[in-house]
Amino acid sequence: MSGNQTFQRITVLGAGRWGTAMAIFLAQKPVEVTLWCFTQGEYEALQATDKAPNLPGFSCQKKVRFVLDLDQAVKGADLLVISTPVPFLRQMLAGLTLAPSQVIVSINKGIEQDSLQTVPELIQNFFPHNPLAHLGGPCFPEGLLSQSSPAAETLACEDEELGLALQTFFSTPAFRVYRSQDLRGVAILGALKNVYAIIAGIAVGKGMFEEAVAVLVTRGLAEMKRLCEVMGISLETLYGLSGLGDLVLTCYSSTSSHNKNFGIRLGKGEKVQAILDSMGGTVAEGYYTTKALHQFALEKGLDLPLARTAFAVIYQNKPILEALAELMDRPLKVED
Repeated sequence: MSGNQTFQRITVLGAGRWGTAMAIFLAQKPVEVTLWCFTQGEYEALQATDKAPNLPGFSCQKKVRFVLDLDQAVKGADLLVISTPVPFLRQMLAGLTLAPSQVIVSINKGIEQDSLQTVPELIQNFFPHNPLAHLGGPCFPEGLLSQSSPAAETLACEDEELGLALQTFFSTPAFRVYRSQDLRGVAILGALKNVYAIIAGIAVGKGMFEEAVAVLVTRGLAEMKRLCEVMGISLETLYGLSGLGDLVLTCYSSTSSHNKNFGIRLGKGEKVQAILDSMGGTVAEGYYTTKALHQFALEKGLDLPLARTAFAVIYQNKPILEALAELMDRPLKVED
């Protein structure tokens, strides 16, 4: 794979908030951009307004082609950007036909509940011969599209030359892309931070002070470190943009994080199913990742008290104050 490779025809698979933002972002370059819509409703809304329903204030400016047929969307594309939410990813991949030369970059974050696989692992199951990378880090759609405020993410690719080509392609004066070869680590950490964002949101919803959120973020990082040690993920990745950077952004976001907002609503007393039913087509990936992480921790014998608490509250209807009291009442220990 040449580091001088160029990408002229781009298809973004998934027309949610993040996928549409990426399509708008890439359409500012001298390339052709196609945005595949998972639902008829998404397609009709974009055709009618040129804007994503969940991304108000940003227009595609007639530079993006909207497509409902999956085969038509990917035909002839040099680069596929996958933003389909993890709960629907396997279904989408199963209906996809690709040439081995088509490059794939995943930008969605999560772990599949049943298989405990990351997004790149799921993609590799279906397309083991296609060049693959994963882009992740502390950036919301609005930040990606801002021309006045800098943002940065990490592009993970095991192929050094392809990674360099993609790093160059995605970078702009306002969006700095760093490069890594830790494909698995960047993907896993991007999924895990959503669990801890829900917990931070619960604390905020309960009216707790900033000190509580700071404790939860710090101890969440400690739990992520334990998982990294078991899975062989480097500390450089953990303390980089896709680990610590994404964790901090998501946990301290006041409005943009679906996962933190999910937690805030839980903290205010809303029921899980009612929250899910009212999210208007958006997805709080941390809801699904919490279950996957809990299962993985049980299988590996990992002590992850915050993740265990999140699972108990979300999936076992444990009263939040009771769960938090148990967290505080654990035996005192040396900080790790």
